Amino acid sequence: MYAQDSNAYERLEGLFAFAMALTSVLYANSPRVPSGEMHTFLQMRITISNAAFAGFFMVAWIYCFRALDLYRFPSFGVVRKLLNVLTGCAMMTCVFCLYLYATHTTGPIRRIGTIFFVGSSCYELCRVVLGLWRATRDPRRVIILGSGRRAGKAWREIRTQCHSTVKLLGFVDDRPLNHMSPDIADRYLGTTDELNELLLRNVVDELLIAVPIKSCYAQAQRAFEIAEQVGVKVSYLYDMHETSMPRSAHREEQLFGEFAPFHENYLSRQVLKRFVDLCLSFVGLVVLAPLFLLISLTVKLSSSGPVFFIQERYGYRRRIFRMYKFRSMVKNAPQMMKDLEARNEATGPVFKIKWDPRVTRVGRILRATSLDELPQLINVLFGDMSLVGPRPMSLRDVSLFTEATLMRRFTVKPGITGLWQVSGRSALSFEQWINLDLRYIDHWSLALDFQILARTVPAVVKRTGAV
Repeated sequence: MYAQDSNAYERLEGLFAFAMALTSVLYANSPRVPSGEMHTFLQMRITISNAAFAGFFMVAWIYCFRALDLYRFPSFGVVRKLLNVLTGCAMMTCVFCLYLYATHTTGPIRRIGTIFFVGSSCYELCRVVLGLWRATRDPRRVIILGSGRRAGKAWREIRTQCHSTVKLLGFVDDRPLNHMSPDIADRYLGTTDELNELLLRNVVDELLIAVPIKSCYAQAQRAFEIAEQVGVKVSYLYDMHETSMPRSAHREEQLFGEFAPFHENYLSRQVLKRFVDLCLSFVGLVVLAPLFLLISLTVKLSSSGPVFFIQERYGYRRRIFRMYKFRSMVKNAPQMMKDLEARNEATGPVFKIKWDPRVTRVGRILRATSLDELPQLINVLFGDMSLVGPRPMSLRDVSLFTEATLMRRFTVKPGITGLWQVSGRSALSFEQWINLDLRYIDHWSLALDFQILARTVPAVVKRTGAV
């Protein structure tokens, strides 16, 4: 029912499996290669048959693991899934060894097969266990459109197959309550016209359309358009006519992370983006460690209170995380905010005061130079944030949102810097800020990320729009 596997991801898996096969051959043959002559072994020419088998092996790996249903979370029981991993690795080990025997390969074939089976099994078991753990720890939140036979079937599948990894929030339908079964009526959320408000006030990852398309096309189309504007993934029950619902091509890349059918190259670019985030954040934390220590001492000595200000913010898929900053305000700043609401100078739901009385002397310098943001490199390293993306928003600000379309900014990870930071920051209105965030989401690319990073330094030096 939930087709979450991605062709790009599967191809990466196949490539990684072939890399493990090559590693197994090299490791198993290393004792037989004379000392200092490994480079000669690595320079052996690749034959046409070896190249053909490489392609066949990667495709076979993908189809084998797809047939065993190991690219979807959730699907079935944990034990069965783990047994399927071992089955898949054993089958592919047999294919690999049979090829080595058929080509009369010289070398310890049994040892190569053992190393490959153990290595691939350990990797796949870790991948599957981690995927199941993540899916259980953070269940997917689903709303079902419909209240009839199809909706009941979808709910039964959620209860029996996905009870710990999918959380059903309820049903949306335009039928009267007395036409629904009691168990569905008890979980009724509202009509299609109320869906916009439901998506604004609730964290929803997916809208599952479970109404007959022919008789309920207008209702399904309306729900689809609302969900697409908000950035919520839309799925259809497998026995429905998916092609009857139009989808704009540019929205394919803006669906929720691992719960989305990725565009052809989207996953590989996201993996590269995460790799860049990991490398640069780690290097940044190491290189800037002396500056961290100096700022920490200055903050601690200049005013009472902790060195770091830790605040809950909304992040990717509207999940709450704890964001780190160097403290730039007095210790009781959150408690003072209620008395300062009337002095808010910003438009929209955000709160900004140019001369905020809560900001300390050292804090004003840290804010003007953006040095207070440096601890967010820790959030990037942990995966809560990215180096580039929309700024994470506070719970207070998001609670004041009045348009569900604003929730689309949560379809990507929040960032330390972004288009807003290099285009004026606090000098811009809330509408301009949101428009820049949505423009970044619609036109995201790695090249754009590097452009923003390059423009961040001059913007910080010039203190453009800093408060």
